Amino acid sequence: MKNLSVTLGLLLAVGTVSSVCWSAEERIPTVTRTVKIFTELESAISASIQRGDAAALQKALSDDFELRVGAQPGTPTPREEWVRSLLAKPLAPTRIEQMAVHDMGDVAVVSFLETAIPAGKRDPSRDIFVVDVWKRAGDTWLLAIRYASAHGTRPVAIPGDASSTPQIPKKY
Repeated sequence: MKNLSVTLGLLLAVGTVSSVCWSAEERIPTVTRTVKIFTELESAISASIQRGDAAALQKALSDDFELRVGAQPGTPTPREEWVRSLLAKPLAPTRIEQMAVHDMGDVAVVSFLETAIPAGKRDPSRDIFVVDVWKRAGDTWLLAIRYASAHGTRPVAIPGDASSTPQIPKKY
């Protein structure tokens, strides 16, 4: 009987410890391998812009890269014009948040919120929602298309938008 109560006590203690560990794990977001890879690629692009390193930026882009902005979706900005304008006036430091990656083999669709941090303080009015389309070229990934739009209030309802329904917490 004594062995049974010791065994039950140990099982109860182990169960309590494992439930505490499980709760802690739920609160610590982890990233997937693909999110880690594309966070590094996106961060390298931002760093090359901050350094004014045209060669590094050009190396990360496909030959047919273009930027499409939500305010003017029918007017793409070609690669050379985008690079020239970014390097002429470097942007304030940014941070990548809320990244999602949809890996489709030789193409990956990466979305994230690019938050502006001028003078070390976040400025939500300058946040940008970005969707990047990456193409695999051998063993490397090249940025092919960037879709970008101001983040924040929407002037019109978007058909199919489910933002008014309860959100399921994202598990990275």
